[in-house]
Amino acid sequence: MSEYDLNKKIQSALDHGLLYAKKTGSDHCEAFGLNQKSYNLEIEKDKPKHNIGILHGLAFRVIANNAQGFAYTSSFEKKDIEMTVKMAIQCAQTKKQDPDIKPFPEPNRNKAKLDLDEDLFKLDSDQAAEVFEQMLPSELPKNLYFLMAMGFTSIGDSFLKTSQGIDIHDRDAGYGLGIGYLSAHGFPNYDFHFEGSRTLGQVKPKDVSQIAIDKTLKSAKPQTMSLAGDYPIIITPEGSYGLFGGLLTILDTLLRGDKASRGETVYADKIGEQIAPDNFTLTDDPIHPDMISSALYDAEGTPTERTNLIENGVLKTYYLDSYYAGKLNMESNGKAQRGGFFGGNPAKTPPAIGTYATMIDPGDSSLDEMLSETKEGFMMKSFMGIHMSDLSSGRFAVTGSGWYVKGGEIKYPVQDISVSGTIPELLLNIDLISKERTKGLNNEVPYLRVKQLSVAAKKLDFKIRFGFKVLKTLVKLGIVKNPFI
Repeated sequence: MSEYDLNKKIQSALDHGLLYAKKTGSDHCEAFGLNQKSYNLEIEKDKPKHNIGILHGLAFRVIANNAQGFAYTSSFEKKDIEMTVKMAIQCAQTKKQDPDIKPFPEPNRNKAKLDLDEDLFKLDSDQAAEVFEQMLPSELPKNLYFLMAMGFTSIGDSFLKTSQGIDIHDRDAGYGLGIGYLSAHGFPNYDFHFEGSRTLGQVKPKDVSQIAIDKTLKSAKPQTMSLAGDYPIIITPEGSYGLFGGLLTILDTLLRGDKASRGETVYADKIGEQIAPDNFTLTDDPIHPDMISSALYDAEGTPTERTNLIENGVLKTYYLDSYYAGKLNMESNGKAQRGGFFGGNPAKTPPAIGTYATMIDPGDSSLDEMLSETKEGFMMKSFMGIHMSDLSSGRFAVTGSGWYVKGGEIKYPVQDISVSGTIPELLLNIDLISKERTKGLNNEVPYLRVKQLSVAAKKLDFKIRFGFKVLKTLVKLGIVKNPFI
């Protein structure tokens, strides 16, 4: 079946589901259809993996008995569509009535535009593999080893129709390339670099590889140290919003409207209050021209918009969908998502609040000025254990890695540095913001200096350090194989 015929079949299935929902007791119905294809490539050490993912699905969300119900199916058969709609209605009817329930959003056109690269729709698996292969280097510096590489291309069509009159057909495409290396200079250390785009050819495979090499070498031969106290910390862009999570991803959770409505965040009822320095502005920008998470409409069909969550240090709004905007007597700013970022099959989950593209405005300091203002402290690039933080108070206690700064200069890489505090205190303690910003997959943020943060570290036990030196000697003599590569 051609893509055109399949898309027509999906739309026909959604129309049938909407009509059936109206006949069988729903007050309002939302129908979502997906036709998505992805090429995923991965090499870990010397083991390649690849797959072509094809996602098809239909999802129905209904309002009945003053409650919401949801169900999904991968079948386009009429009897299965009808059964799915029945399940959604039954789900709603078994729930307690919700006095805050409202009809789904009305149709509204987004005047913004996002360019679509049609060449990505023409890309086949062989061409995707060729781009991926260009990233793999033929040789590496001494004591540097290839760790893993990954690439993906995602193209597809999604459809949203509602009993309120929304009828949206969205075509989207994007791709990304990433690679990681392991340094065996001193104690083993690794780093990774990933870039994505909505425009074919904009990500340069060899550049991605070289940046990953440079980052790994910059972090090579890390040390551990014994110290405890309050020190200034410079948080790199990756430390704030890294691919695998950053310290300020906690802030995004604290600013969600669902948490604010339930009082599950320290920022509940704080609209209009100063929560950060005057020069700190946090924005969500779904209409950014080249973020792979960009979109003109959110998962409910509400036009997306560039939204200042924090403007000049003042909390202006939360991340809102239509339901929680209503509960808080506010307007939706189009932050509903299906599945979230890298969240699996979007047809399997109902819309929920999420972020699209996080932006922090640049400041008036340079990174060099930040370093020169730091008599003793750290520049941190990564944090582990973010998911274990208290997402109501914003309290965190995480282990990070980065560089020790002394006398305004970077002295050497460090690892196993524990930092603790709360996000509200951290925000208010930001004293410098860099002019430089780094673009990530779904963010663009500067360096942030926090003038004081609690730090605790302990040097590695002598037995561990001695054992590692013995292991390196045995590897050099060829007696044992290097377990890290």
